[in-house]
Amino acid sequence: MRPVILAAGDDAAIAIDAISQHAELMASGIVLVDSKSVDARKLDLLPERLPLLMVSGVLVPVSDSMEQIARRIPHAEAVEISASTPPSCAEGFDAFSAVLIDFLERRLPRATPEYRQGSDARTLRDALGCFATGVTVMTAKDAASQPVGLTANSFTSVSLDPPLLLTCIAKSSASSEVFQMAEHFAVNVLHIGQQPTSIRFSRRNEDRFGATPWEPGLHGTPVLTGSLATFECSRHAVHDGGDHIILIGQVERARFEPRRDPLLYFRGKYRRLHFS
Repeated sequence: MRPVILAAGDDAAIAIDAISQHAELMASGIVLVDSKSVDARKLDLLPERLPLLMVSGVLVPVSDSMEQIARRIPHAEAVEISASTPPSCAEGFDAFSAVLIDFLERRLPRATPEYRQGSDARTLRDALGCFATGVTVMTAKDAASQPVGLTANSFTSVSLDPPLLLTCIAKSSASSEVFQMAEHFAVNVLHIGQQPTSIRFSRRNEDRFGATPWEPGLHGTPVLTGSLATFECSRHAVHDGGDHIILIGQVERARFEPRRDPLLYFRGKYRRLHFS
């Protein structure tokens, strides 16, 4: 497959000069970034079916010359990233990445989309798996004040005033009844290095707390040491949700570590992205 050619600044003029005679043979698309010196006449000679994206304001302020060039090329897509002077490098690159990926997915997709549909459990599970989530471990104490916990990725915020969150627990879970009855529980959001913890709390017959550092939190609720974030909650409401229970908690205390990255789950597999 032919590459997408990306050129920035004065290098854009060099790139266009090099490929202008055989552009369709050499490239599947062209992306020009902050390219004030490019010759609009040469751009106008490029085949209209060759995807062309002109981006300004990534590292330097938007210029009139770039706007004028973009207006002269009817088949080009022109995007302004920032009008600030000077734009932030980090913000500029992040915004540029979003624009670039949008352009590539629309104009130059890696493969033709092939959608699956249906109403069976397997199709539903696979479709839900397209929604990437974080990974949490739910913890509480049972009637004998022993710690219990399980892995859950069905978790979301509900309200800031009052501070409420929601998690769903399978009724088939051995700990389901404990969480329905517990007055207090905690949600431990796992960081990128806690995949073994997630696996341990998802398996039956594991010594979950014996192999996992933890400490008592508010009301003695077990809290996993070193998690990315922890929400200590009192039970606000419990609802029936088919084969799950819907547990809503009111947050009494939250803590988090902003310099760590989250453990993710997508399409049935653990994933990692480095943000920090």
